[in-house]
Amino acid sequence: MTSTAPGRPTDCTRRIIVVGTGMLPPRDLTAAGAEAIRSADAVVYSATWPGIKQWLSNVGGRQIIDISHLYQLNEVDMDNYDAILRALLDLAREHRSVAYLVPGTPHLGVSNTSTLVQIARDTDGLEVEVIPGVSSFDTIATDLDVDYLSRGTTVIDSNRLLMYRVKLDPTLGVLIYHPASVGNARVDYETPWSSNNLVLLQDYLLNAFDAQHPYYAVLSASAPGRHAEVTRGELGRLAADARVFQYGSSLYLPPSTDFDLDEEFVRRLAQTMAA
Repeated sequence: MTSTAPGRPTDCTRRIIVVGTGMLPPRDLTAAGAEAIRSADAVVYSATWPGIKQWLSNVGGRQIIDISHLYQLNEVDMDNYDAILRALLDLAREHRSVAYLVPGTPHLGVSNTSTLVQIARDTDGLEVEVIPGVSSFDTIATDLDVDYLSRGTTVIDSNRLLMYRVKLDPTLGVLIYHPASVGNARVDYETPWSSNNLVLLQDYLLNAFDAQHPYYAVLSASAPGRHAEVTRGELGRLAADARVFQYGSSLYLPPSTDFDLDEEFVRRLAQTMAA
């Protein structure tokens, strides 16, 4: 069962509120997210940054619990998320009302959000609420000064792009998440270039784009004192530039300048403007 308003559970109901804290929490936290933090018996986070505990205390969090140790270096990514999921369910039994903080927004790249929602649907006495936040999808558009709708944009994870062999249309922009983890299911946030099979992604993208086509490696600001990092390169050198891509980086390819223009449709639009 899912709930619609933050607050303490009633009777014997346990509640987990998944709160998207945005990319830069002191800037991005929503009013609904702040209220969930204040009202929960326990506030839990697994993505840490300097000063997070004091900031949560200032927002109004009471018992603040750090479970970042569960997201372990060199472990399988999904195993880390499973460990976090088990910890959340245990904490909900102990504290009844738990606010679980995730970077960005809960349904973009946070693998256990949908799993939690499904568990709640199948479990009596458990409610899960999801509070959206500012995502990297939003901040990347600002960092690159890109309007995704202007020419259209394909958005996909790097490994799913290769695994499903998604056919790319070069007349659309392409935003690829997790380009620092190509062909690697394990977590490597210290030296991702050492385990990144970026040449596989490069070769696949060259089926749709020229080697001279520009790419942008972008890492949005995600902690106080940090600024967005944007690096431009050429697609034919993507693998050679592997060290450009940090663990949280994304890859953007702008649309090709070649596209088919429907002249008849343009005339129709022009007629409505003249009417």
